[in-house]
Amino acid sequence: MVQLKKVLIILALLLLTVFIISIGVGSVFIPPLRVLKALLSLIGISFGPTNDMDLTIVGQIRLPRIIIAMIVGMSLSIAGALVQGLYRNPMADPGIIGTSSGASFGAIVCIAFSLNTINIFYLPLFAFAGALLISFLVYRLSTKNNKTPITNLILIGIAVSTFVSSINSLILSNINQYQVSEYIFWMLGSLDGRSWVHVKISFIPLCILMLFSLLFAKRINILILGEEESFTIGVNPEKLKKTLLVLVSLITGIAVSVSGPISFVGLIVPHMLRLIVGSDYRRLIPASILSGGIFLIVCDTIARVLFSPVEVKVGIITSLVGVPYFLYLLKKRENEVSV
Repeated sequence: MVQLKKVLIILALLLLTVFIISIGVGSVFIPPLRVLKALLSLIGISFGPTNDMDLTIVGQIRLPRIIIAMIVGMSLSIAGALVQGLYRNPMADPGIIGTSSGASFGAIVCIAFSLNTINIFYLPLFAFAGALLISFLVYRLSTKNNKTPITNLILIGIAVSTFVSSINSLILSNINQYQVSEYIFWMLGSLDGRSWVHVKISFIPLCILMLFSLLFAKRINILILGEEESFTIGVNPEKLKKTLLVLVSLITGIAVSVSGPISFVGLIVPHMLRLIVGSDYRRLIPASILSGGIFLIVCDTIARVLFSPVEVKVGIITSLVGVPYFLYLLKKRENEVSV
């Protein structure tokens, strides 16, 4: 098995590299050294005079967007890893517990009542509240006699998500064209127009929740062995499942609230990392954090420059990568079962 420390150092350096390069890429190209100089100048470290235009482009336009791409990618990736551990299924993602459909429900309610035009915070707050509400509803409906069977969670999660999607369609058919456009714009998953306000909303809570996730790595390893085995070893599986559901709902809800639902990050990144670092969650969680940031920054950079000056939504890029990979996984699993 590859040495974890070595992998994390390589991933950290790769993240730093794509972070700096992506800030420089755009309608006005800024070489990496000038980006680095502007970044250092912004935090009060000066190496001679800095171009004012560089400071404006880096500090006011691109830096907050790249920070959001990094933190959302990290969050969706770690949420995917946690859900895969919870369901003991490497093809699961946070959408299974209704988080994504709940966030969409919150967003469309906010748009339908035009609350998003009153305050910039309302749309992310409603999306976050919707994600939490539907996740808890799925959990409550799946729990009987203080036990939450995984099969119940999956089936009820699918049913509730479908029901919520129908309600969303019903609301969509009764709002005006402008509101429909706004909702579709949000649903495609985008990072354009993200500012320091969005960084303030999401950065610190998501960092705290991701660090908190590291504490559960060992217990998830035990949960994967089976519920009876977990109980025997001293891990309460029901308590752990409940905690992980809350954690995933919080992480996904906050991330989606500032970016819209960006598909497949939570599926692709942890799954591919298993091929490199293995399935041990003490290795998988920190590697997922760094890789998720790299993945979404790269996808967002492609979205910005692919058809420049027209910008493609980053959710479209992740879907273009994710759908073929998902089909490949299905085919691979089908072959394994038939053998």
